[in-house]
Amino acid sequence: MLYLTENDKLIINNCYQKFLQSLKEDIQSHCIKDSLDCYSIIVKLLKDGRFSFNSNMKYSSSFNYLNLPNMAEGAQVMYGIGCCRHINLLINDIMKILGFNSILLYVKVDETDTWHRATPLTANHVVVTLKDNNDEYLFDAYNNFVFRIVGYDLEPVELKIMDDILMTKYPDDNIKEIGLVLKKYYKLQELGVDHIYDYSY
Repeated sequence: MLYLTENDKLIINNCYQKFLQSLKEDIQSHCIKDSLDCYSIIVKLLKDGRFSFNSNMKYSSSFNYLNLPNMAEGAQVMYGIGCCRHINLLINDIMKILGFNSILLYVKVDETDTWHRATPLTANHVVVTLKDNNDEYLFDAYNNFVFRIVGYDLEPVELKIMDDILMTKYPDDNIKEIGLVLKKYYKLQELGVDHIYDYSY
């Protein structure tokens, strides 16, 4: 199994934290405080490839993803492709740094498309739940829906279409740096390399 070298791990983790902080500052500079408005902006940027080093974004559950256990999984999106885990982990990381009370919800979707709470080991899907004042929401950016949780019921939520106020700033240099590191590791995987020696210590 491939692991990031210590140097590459530092690059990805530092750039990921800088990206999150920069995005937080950008959103706050526009005085956007509503959780649904923030989520709407984030999903728009995500779909338009603004969180990808090559400005393209694909959603796929069947891609041969790198399993890099020493990397923040949300950073995978910066390569331009992600499954529900990568995409919704990124959403959760962003909502948390914006100060919202969000957590991951692991789900087992059965053959009848019924959802059951699960553990990270038994889940085949992951979404984000967020509490904002007296409301609770379920976000799934991978499947492009938002629900308001009302007791045991889910009510669909229509998001406002937000102006492209942050579009010109992304992808930023942090996203590009992460994408280039991931590109190197995907190339190694393609060549059949499953271990690299770390001489950076």
